[in-house]
Amino acid sequence: MGPKKTRTTTTTTTTTKKRKTPPSNSTARKRARTYDARTLAVQSSDAALSKTGELDVSAFVAAREFEIRALEAGIRNSKAALASRAFQQVPRNLRRRTASHNVKRVPSRLRARARREMIEDNTPTVTARRRKPTKLLRLRLETARRLQNLNARSKARRALKKAAVSAQAPAIAMEVEGDAGAEGAKTKPPHDINIAPRVPKIKKNRLSHPERPQSKFKKRQRCKTWLPTHMFHAKRAHMTSPKEPLWRFAVPLSPTEKSYRPTHRASGARGAVAWDMSYISTIGLEGVEGSLEGLFRALGVGGEEAWGNKGRKWRAGTRSLETDGDGNIEMVDAGRKAKKPRRKMFLRVHPSAFLQVWEELLKAAKLQSQQVMVEDLRFDIGSIEITGPGATETLLAALQPIPLSDGKKWPEGSPEATWASLAGLTNAASLPQNALLAFNISDPRLRHPPLTVKPPTSESYLSELAVLLSTWNPDSTQLKPDIFSRPARLTASRLLPSQKAINRRKSLANPGEYPSPKPSDPDIPVLVIASRPKSISKGGNSQGTYTVLLPWKCVVPVWYSIMYYPLSSGGNPRFGGLLEQQQLAFECGEPWFPGDYPGTNAGWAWEMREREIRRGEWERKPKQKRVAYDSIDLGGGKKGEIGQGWSCDWERLVRPITPKSEEVKAKTEATATVSETEEQTQEAEKQETGVCDGEAKGKQRKHKSTSSSTACTYVHTKPPPPPLHIHQLPHPTASTILRIKTTKKPTAKLPTPFQSLLTHPALATVSLTLLNRGTPTPRARLYRLPTTNPSLRNEWLALLGPSAPTPSSQKQSKKQKQKPQAAAALAQDSSRQLPTNLSADPEPAAHLPMPGEEDLIGFVTTGNYNLAAGRGTGVASILVERVGVYDGSDVEKLGGSSSEESGGSGDGDGIARAKGNGKGGGFSQEYLARVCIIRSAGERVGRLGVWEVV
Repeated sequence: MGPKKTRTTTTTTTTTKKRKTPPSNSTARKRARTYDARTLAVQSSDAALSKTGELDVSAFVAAREFEIRALEAGIRNSKAALASRAFQQVPRNLRRRTASHNVKRVPSRLRARARREMIEDNTPTVTARRRKPTKLLRLRLETARRLQNLNARSKARRALKKAAVSAQAPAIAMEVEGDAGAEGAKTKPPHDINIAPRVPKIKKNRLSHPERPQSKFKKRQRCKTWLPTHMFHAKRAHMTSPKEPLWRFAVPLSPTEKSYRPTHRASGARGAVAWDMSYISTIGLEGVEGSLEGLFRALGVGGEEAWGNKGRKWRAGTRSLETDGDGNIEMVDAGRKAKKPRRKMFLRVHPSAFLQVWEELLKAAKLQSQQVMVEDLRFDIGSIEITGPGATETLLAALQPIPLSDGKKWPEGSPEATWASLAGLTNAASLPQNALLAFNISDPRLRHPPLTVKPPTSESYLSELAVLLSTWNPDSTQLKPDIFSRPARLTASRLLPSQKAINRRKSLANPGEYPSPKPSDPDIPVLVIASRPKSISKGGNSQGTYTVLLPWKCVVPVWYSIMYYPLSSGGNPRFGGLLEQQQLAFECGEPWFPGDYPGTNAGWAWEMREREIRRGEWERKPKQKRVAYDSIDLGGGKKGEIGQGWSCDWERLVRPITPKSEEVKAKTEATATVSETEEQTQEAEKQETGVCDGEAKGKQRKHKSTSSSTACTYVHTKPPPPPLHIHQLPHPTASTILRIKTTKKPTAKLPTPFQSLLTHPALATVSLTLLNRGTPTPRARLYRLPTTNPSLRNEWLALLGPSAPTPSSQKQSKKQKQKPQAAAALAQDSSRQLPTNLSADPEPAAHLPMPGEEDLIGFVTTGNYNLAAGRGTGVASILVERVGVYDGSDVEKLGGSSSEESGGSGDGDGIARAKGNGKGGGFSQEYLARVCIIRSAGERVGRLGVWEVV
């Protein structure tokens, strides 16, 4: 091994710099380019002055011309060198997840700019073909490749078999012609006659299942069903969790963009809000009129509105009937036929109560003298709801009746002519309550994008519209709607052309013209129902709602026409989710099903869902930032939140205050009740889905062994009932019971029918209005006036008297006190601030102590600042047995203060003061019994309010 070679090094002398030059990268070049684009070249005006001070006009004008041209060039350059990127110009309602890495994700008008920016930044364009597959993606690609090869082989075998049959067909035909008089041909010759498609059999008294989805979307719909507009909502809205669908559907919850105030404006001031309500279950009924009446009476549908003089138009088929139950049940009648005595009806029910209503219908149908056919139409009929000032013009553009064959206009008074004459209507509540309009429309895609319908504003037209709304001719001209005909629905769905065929026809049409209609175009049957909220009967000014029923497969064309309609007031209609429904119901002062009905099965399931969400949010926060519910000081020596702070703890309210051992026992009993409910649900699933006993047992074992497995199938399940036999009272019953309990003496007994309803814990839904200030929040605690501490009750009642300070007077008194004493207080605080904070007792509480747990009567289910009322309101549920008459002796001492002094409006919304019979003109005992104290969960400040049954 030879010696190592010496390494020769060359030394170079370099000049050291204090600041090194930054490397030349894309960021520096872009910054230099931006600086250069925003720097304007100027020319000094000194050159225009001679030595003697004389102005050279030509040189001065040339300098100004140079500066103006430099300014114009700078404007052009700065526009091309903006700091914002192309993918940042995407509309707000679209996703931006992959926009910065794929040019194809941005709109076409921005793709050239985005491609140029990505080349300058050396950003790689990632596409699905060039992306390096992950392990899971590689397995999927291999599986897809194997399935594709298998399908290709099966296709080839089918093609060979078809070719062999077609080759033998001529020979067979010749044999048949030659041996016609022989023994007879066993094979028939081929013919070119088109055979009509098979009409599926009507599934009487059987549950239906959704149509089999496409293979690429099949795995995503194992335990749920997509709405017809799922593709539209999935890109623009927050959806339910894939593993936890709502009511067996993937339901949109809320738009991804901020929508609380825009929804309020669109629903009441300008615009429209639409929902895809196809998840509402529809049940078809067919039978004679007497059997249908007996069926509904057995279900509890009675009263003057159904079978009396008020229900005359509903029985004639020109109105719909909405019940006051907690399941949001709506009934639509098809009307009488002259020859056939049998009638058809639609029953629309909330999906959470569908299975229970279905079972009761089957039981009641078997008890009728003549048979009533019950048909499940959940996946045959879809629906769209729309509200707002622009709802009428939007539907007029999307739902255009099919013209007559001879080209004439529809006769005056017909549903089609009446529909076209509603152009100037801005509120659906102006129509007759639950009015119906049924007609057939053409495919709205042939007129997409729709043109703006300009409503007429002449006085003559407005007078004609007023006459139309008062007479309402469709009551006498409405024929039987085609949507009740099953062949009409199937024909409309089958003849619906593809989007490619629609685009081909539009490209062949002349510029500025729509495609000419064809005989093969489908006639889509629709049924429009106009409804109004209940708050209008109390003097409110809420908007009405249109409900459009149409075949399931025809929902998407109508939906896109609604979403892209250019409103005459500007913009497009908005879409909403469940939270927007809850918001608008809250602004109208109405309870929302199921969130405001915790005493029902669906309401309890919603409460459990919200409870888990709030609990997860609370547990994910660090201990320093989350609310310590156990250490909240409620005043009067009471410490700690009542129940679980992240929930409406109805179990704690219903159960008496028990020690720890009994609480554990109660929890085990509740767990046993839930397990029994699950067993009943599994038995119902086994009966409904037709699964044999062996398969059902195998599924149960698999569920027990792999409880965390994500695999599930589409089954029909019932939500578990509330524990401890909690139930919700309907509005008429709750109103009667609470009126008796708040007006009569405590020793007075309720009538016997009402006493049986109160054997188990009963809840009543009420609306809340704060008397002074504050905003109720969900899960807030609701107290009655203190019953065991008279002095504390008098302190709370003092806030109702004429001497109660208003928020404005409190602020003024504070300012007046602070001005003369500011200097002295500052000197005293600075001199003894440290010893006071360390040794002295804290200041007395500025707010009154809260009542005890024995005065807790309920929880707030929905609460927020009400944009329609301009103050904080809420909806709550109260325990009926804890409500009683006010038995205090100081009713006359309270002065009848005006609404201005107490911060109320006094406009008839439930906070008007009722005068008593005492000499002092105080509040009535019934009003004081409804006065309550509202405290948000995790806070110690209570606010006075008053509740009213809704």
